[in-house]
Amino acid sequence: MKKVCFIVTDAVSFNVLYRGQFEFFKDSGAFSMTFIAGGSRDEISKFNDRDLGQLVDVGFVRNPSLFQDVLSLLLLLKFLIFNRFDLIVYSTPKALLLGSLASFLSFHRKRIALIHGRVYENYTGFKRKFFEFLDKVSLGLSCKALFVSESLRQCYIDGRLVSLNKSMLLGLGSCNGVDTQVFKPVSAGRNVFTVLVVGRVCKDKGFYDLIELLKIIHPTGIEFKIVGAVEGEDIQAVLNEVLQAYPFVSHYASTDSVAQFFQQADLHLFLTHREGFGNVAIEAASCGVPTFAYQVVGVKDSVAEGISGKHFSFGDIRSVADAINASVVSPDFHLSYPRARHWVVENFRQEKVWVNYLEFYRSY
Repeated sequence: MKKVCFIVTDAVSFNVLYRGQFEFFKDSGAFSMTFIAGGSRDEISKFNDRDLGQLVDVGFVRNPSLFQDVLSLLLLLKFLIFNRFDLIVYSTPKALLLGSLASFLSFHRKRIALIHGRVYENYTGFKRKFFEFLDKVSLGLSCKALFVSESLRQCYIDGRLVSLNKSMLLGLGSCNGVDTQVFKPVSAGRNVFTVLVVGRVCKDKGFYDLIELLKIIHPTGIEFKIVGAVEGEDIQAVLNEVLQAYPFVSHYASTDSVAQFFQQADLHLFLTHREGFGNVAIEAASCGVPTFAYQVVGVKDSVAEGISGKHFSFGDIRSVADAINASVVSPDFHLSYPRARHWVVENFRQEKVWVNYLEFYRSY
């Protein structure tokens, strides 16, 4: 049987980004799987409970640490020298670099980089050049580079970080699709127009853009629900001030059922500054809820203009606010995007996305 090894920096990525996908691979019987990651004991234990195959902890840490990174590279190299695989797939920043180095130095013939995004999307100067160099090394050592969105792929090609022939996109993108049986429309009468913001509460995800929008939005007949973990005490302090200043804004730190929030919403607001592929936008569309978003990398692909939502120029808060204000008073807004769910079901339902990856891994 073909042997495939998957490498990520932190086991939480296996548990969140690939929820259900590896089970699908296992049930297919197409290949056996081995997993390599770092992470907390809790996340590693959660992964082991899924009974998917061996997970090897080589001590990856997310933040730069010269000693630990060199040690992890040596442990990874040793494991790959004594354990041979037909295919190695590595993703997430630290694992992308160390996985490409170790699999190349251990003479594995088939090495795949899976690119979810780039943390340096909004960096400039030397810092950006440095991270681009690391990506260029990783992709130069890889046989193929899979991207989760076409706009992300094009950025790498335009930046000469990867060649057109080496880069690939499966279907229309996404790394795991959306469970259309969970994320589905629910009819519910509402007296107030609900705008939902889902994701980490931080600068990169548009938190400060949201604050500027709240200053100019018409507060009558509208409520904002923010769902996501807060990153840092400074952000929490600002959020507390926002919640006190705007009674129509509420925050939910975490939830086991984000689908219920989408089903209760009229509009999904997605002011993120960068994405690999904005999966929350297709979750919203699967529930029949449109997304208003900046036209940035990754979101260009997960929000179909006029079908599942509307794009705005990056930073154009005034236009976003005007569009929301118009939507609140429009009696037919809920009829404006009737094809949103159909578009998702046709292109991003989980089984379709999983089959795309399964067939690629099986045939490559």
